[in-house]
Amino acid sequence: MASNSFRLSEVQFQCSICQDVFSEPVSIPCGHSFCFTCITTHWDVSRAISCPKCHTVFEGRPELCENSFAKEISEQIRARRQNGVIAATEKVIYCDVCTGTKTEAQKSCLTCLTSYCEMHLEPHLRVATLRIHKLIEPVAMLQNRMCKKHQRLLELFCRSDQRCVCVLCTETDHRSHKTVPVERESQERKVQMKRIEGDVQQMIQDRLQKVEEIKRCVELSKVNSKRDIERSVQVFSALIRTMERNQAELVEMIQRRQAAAEQRADRLVAELELEITELQRRRSEMEQLFHTDDHLHLIQRFPALSSPPSAKSCSEIIVHADTSLGILRRAVVNIVQQLQSELKKLSIQEHEKIQQYAADVQLDPRTANPWLVLSEDGRQVWDGEAEQNVADIPERFDTAPCVLALKGFTTGRHYWEVDVGDKTAWDLGVAKESVNRKGLITLCPEDGYWTICLRKGSEYRACAGQAELLCLAQRPHVVGVFLDYEEGRVSFYDAETQSHIYSFKCVQFTDAMLPFFNPDMSDNGSNKSPLIIRQVSGIDEGKDLDDITI
Repeated sequence: MASNSFRLSEVQFQCSICQDVFSEPVSIPCGHSFCFTCITTHWDVSRAISCPKCHTVFEGRPELCENSFAKEISEQIRARRQNGVIAATEKVIYCDVCTGTKTEAQKSCLTCLTSYCEMHLEPHLRVATLRIHKLIEPVAMLQNRMCKKHQRLLELFCRSDQRCVCVLCTETDHRSHKTVPVERESQERKVQMKRIEGDVQQMIQDRLQKVEEIKRCVELSKVNSKRDIERSVQVFSALIRTMERNQAELVEMIQRRQAAAEQRADRLVAELELEITELQRRRSEMEQLFHTDDHLHLIQRFPALSSPPSAKSCSEIIVHADTSLGILRRAVVNIVQQLQSELKKLSIQEHEKIQQYAADVQLDPRTANPWLVLSEDGRQVWDGEAEQNVADIPERFDTAPCVLALKGFTTGRHYWEVDVGDKTAWDLGVAKESVNRKGLITLCPEDGYWTICLRKGSEYRACAGQAELLCLAQRPHVVGVFLDYEEGRVSFYDAETQSHIYSFKCVQFTDAMLPFFNPDMSDNGSNKSPLIIRQVSGIDEGKDLDDITI
């Protein structure tokens, strides 16, 4: 009983397309369920989007809903097969005529729509009228091979409606449609299946290769991460040692200065104490002479006592409670210079690294504002000082003097350089493909732009929600732009000095990202020169596994 119950369950949870237990079962609006792959493949090759079981036609592809119950039971059936409860190769079809204990069917008759065991098949092999019936290997659910409208065998295929029909259907609903025998359509579908199978096999090979590529990339990433950790430890250890050395030297210098100050103070105190002793002696003698009655002796000693002492004036003795702020400042300046030197080295190495992601960027004339002029090679743009007669298409900026690149990026890392020369105004960066291009635009991430800009010849700003003023050591003539789609970063560099300018970080990109350019207005010729996309000599892809982006 348990076995029969299980077989019944297996039949109930069979896909009517592949005739096997459901794999990733999904339900469609009419209520029937199929394997996800089966139904999507069926619709891919069918002209009409309909249910293969009840032939309900849908307007457009309906939403597929996962049938969790069917999935759970199907997984149990497959698990029991794998555990030996039912052999994996077992798809037993039983005789429809047998009563009591069912016997395994030997053939199915497409005319009778019945499956027969060896005993009940005998009349079809003997009786002349039955011998003309079409016998096939046993199959399940023969009722699905019958036209529900005319109760005739579905032996034709309507290519107009992409469904199986009976002979009577060709005289009614499918009278003027193109129909062929199901055997012929099946053979053509088999040819298609071979081609699809080849394509699928190639897709499998491509993905296996990509898996190996990713694994190699992960291993290389581990090596690079270990190397970078070791290097960062070395760099910071060196900086810490430098700071500790500078601190020790500073403490020693302050202590020496303090010792010298104390020695000088001690010397001054000793000198002053000697002068005090001498002055006290002179005062004592003067006091004695003042009270003496020996007038001759007073007159003889007075000249010596009245002359000023040889000591310097106290006002000339200056002692400071000195601080070491100046020394501390100079020590900090020295550390800052060392940090800047190390930062410069790292910036150069970083810039050299990202150059391997050089992208071929060309301007899209369909997006260019009518006042802009593009070079024939699509690598230069400038203000033409006159509006051109071009079509006002949705892709084109109609007010802002902007243009986007021909190709966008939806993954990976990409780097390009723009020669800005001595222009007094420009905008550079990236923009979402979906940005609004009509009317005035605001360059900010909230509106889909990640850019930096130059205004008035010297004011550089990062165009964030609140424009951030950038303090650059020198004026960049070539600006490098680096986009890391997965990491969500847009960085800008002075390509000539290989120094970092600014980065937008922690961005969640979803749209295709397009390089963005705004040469700004000519401004009576002072900003006439073009923005020029330069060729970057990056490392060829495939020569360095670092190029692989996961």
